[in-house]
Amino acid sequence: MKPKTFYLFISFFCCASWGWLLGFEHFRQHSSPVGVTLCPIKAVTGYPCPSCGTTRSVHTFFEGHISEALWVNPLGIVAGLLLAIVPLWLLHDVLMRRATLHKFFIAFEQWFKRPYVYIPFFIFIVLNWIWNLYKNL
Repeated sequence: MKPKTFYLFISFFCCASWGWLLGFEHFRQHSSPVGVTLCPIKAVTGYPCPSCGTTRSVHTFFEGHISEALWVNPLGIVAGLLLAIVPLWLLHDVLMRRATLHKFFIAFEQWFKRPYVYIPFFIFIVLNWIWNLYKNL
């Protein structure tokens, strides 16, 4: 992916992610979300997907309740850290006219293609899914 396309995509993704998180906060404060799910997998099957609860986990993480965020969904910690770091890194690259985020992404992508990296990641996702099923999220 070319740097310009990458930065446009990341900018859109950051805006959409923060919009989703802020919309979730508004929805949480102004409605009773009992029984409401936005996950298409859970809506169709009745079972949570591996990422179910990530929005709640990120929200809880940003409120400073790390252990609760881990309990809801450990992926929320990763997502929360990315939501905090990536926009700042993006802004840095734009202001300094550099492409360090893009270079990091390319290097990370190459590193992630190695079996000793993606296999434990896959196992973590499966274990997280089992955790979500166990909690009846």
